[in-house]
Amino acid sequence: MKAKHVLWILTGLVAVVTMAVGVAVLVDRYLTRKECPDGYITFDSDELETVEEE
Repeated sequence: MKAKHVLWILTGLVAVVTMAVGVAVLVDRYLTRKECPDGYITFDSDELETVEEE
């Protein structure tokens, strides 16, 4: 094989991996159901247990 063919094969592999990562990021960002979509976890302070320090 010539170096030109090896470069084409490597370029094709990089393109396929890049597309797969891009699709995975888009699916994760837009199609999966997120529990906290804005990145912050909210809670009621009444639900917290008070810890006594010794």
